[in-house]
This record gives sequence, C-alpha cells and structure tokens, in this order.
Amino acid sequence: MDNINLQSPHDKIPAKSTLIFDVECLKVEDGPDPVNVFKQIDMDGDDKLSRQEVSEFLKRQLTQAVEMEDLANHANMLEEVFKHEDKDNDGFIAREEFSGPKYDHDEL
Repeated sequence: MDNINLQSPHDKIPAKSTLIFDVECLKVEDGPDPVNVFKQIDMDGDDKLSRQEVSEFLKRQLTQAVEMEDLANHANMLEEVFKHEDKDNDGFIAREEFSGPKYDHDEL
C-alpha cells in the first residue's frame, strides 16, 4: 500500500485508495433513559391501546407541539395510526403491534 502525503487542501485522494483512520474513544456515558411511549398511551395498563387512549395522547401531543389549527387534523391522524399499527384490525393496538418505543428495560 502506498503512503500518500497530502500537503494542501487542494490535494485529492486518488481513486481506489484505501483510507485508514485511527479512532480513540475518549468517553462513554449513559444516555437518557428511553421513553416508553406505549406505557404513556396505555392509560388503563391493559397492554393494548384503544382509539380513546390514542386519541387522548394525540390531543396532548398536538396541544403541546403545534398550533391549535392542527387539531383539525386529529381525526385523520388517528385513522392513520390505526391503519398502520392495528395489524389484526380488532380496534386495538396490542403491544406486539406497536412500532413505537415501548422499553421496559435497558437494551443495547
């Protein structure tokens, strides 16, 4: 393998070159605990999400995050959530169907 000495910012790395980087990890620390969104939505703790629970969650999120006029889109959002998440079309989103964060323990 050829050693390439790039002297100026205008030098270019030749085609088909292999770049090797030495990386040193300086620090490892725990990040914030993941949010269990499923648990936040599942108000009655039955491990499935009803339309009412998802509707209330969406309303809380919309009033916190966006302008009030976007609340008109609430019904459309609710239908989209159930269209994509309620895989067995039983009117509930089971924990297994839910694709969002639902952490109960540390995961790598």
